[in-house]
Amino acid sequence: MDIIHITVHKSAERHGAFPSVIKLSNGNLVVVFREAPIREERVHTHWHVGPESSMALVRSEDGGRTWDSSSKIVIDASSGTHDVNLAAITELSGELVINYHRFLIIPTSEESRMKELEPERSVGSHRSTGWPVFDGVYFTYSSDNGWTWSESRKVDIPPFKYRLQSGRNGMIQISDGLLLSPFDGRGPKDRSTRVFVVRSKNGGKTWGDPSTVAHDPEGRIGFYEPSLLRLPDGKIIAMLRTEGDDHYLYQAFSTDEGRTWEGLRRTEIWGYPAHLIRLRSGRILCAYGYRREPFGIRAVLSEDDGETWDIEHEKVLRKDGLHEDLGYPASVQLDDDRILTVYYFHGDDGIRFIGGSIYMEE
Repeated sequence: MDIIHITVHKSAERHGAFPSVIKLSNGNLVVVFREAPIREERVHTHWHVGPESSMALVRSEDGGRTWDSSSKIVIDASSGTHDVNLAAITELSGELVINYHRFLIIPTSEESRMKELEPERSVGSHRSTGWPVFDGVYFTYSSDNGWTWSESRKVDIPPFKYRLQSGRNGMIQISDGLLLSPFDGRGPKDRSTRVFVVRSKNGGKTWGDPSTVAHDPEGRIGFYEPSLLRLPDGKIIAMLRTEGDDHYLYQAFSTDEGRTWEGLRRTEIWGYPAHLIRLRSGRILCAYGYRREPFGIRAVLSEDDGETWDIEHEKVLRKDGLHEDLGYPASVQLDDDRILTVYYFHGDDGIRFIGGSIYMEE
């Protein structure tokens, strides 16, 4: 398989991670990603949460062959008190929407403040910068193809105010009046994280009415970072990352606009997290990080709308990763029918960057 590897964005000062890619109606490709300072104490792996992170966007105007570093726009620079994370971008009727989540970083010296917040918000493990306290999901909008963005707006969705995290893709449009968006989250009494979808009937201004996609009430398996794909017949497929079952991807589907979900099963696909797109041929591509040796990026195809996956012909896009801290792929099909899959990766210099692979479907 002929594969062209490209660099989407790389910096000697800030490492990149968690990209999301779409093709705009004007033909541009844009990638949104998290970036944060490179710390000398971590060479091939970096903290995923920290107070100096930001959300940035870069674009390509030539079908993904080249990416202009001068096009980088910082959408949320944080304020030194928050981490910004896992952005997903969507285009709806000419407007771009990004949803992402923030963590409030409580300094080590303010342990009493952390304990005050702990009953109301999920608190992560202590790090050198402090305690990450889940703050909420945010939305921001652009009406000029991503060159300028609105002030971010926070959205709380009870009962998941305790913890709520973005999925691997943004919202999907069910009809003119209904949007779905995937999340994972946890209420204060949940023993494990669940995947669910929420609805908006006013173009994304407000969200609610959650429906659970997958949850283990016994707490043995946690479900995370969903990717949704709506098929032409209206069926919606969800691919889910798991913790507690050897990192195999799980899958479920809905035939009633995401209100109820069925068919939850473990697939034969080992890797995480995943991203789904439907190709012009009608086949479905599932790309995922491969976080065991040989570390890299892989993908599989389905000929039957996700009923089965051709794992015997797994596409090995990369197998030259230096560490398991890589991946979070997202894919888009280009005008010439080739596929671009973007991800975060690292070179021998230890700099973690946003890379991409361009390849044919076959």
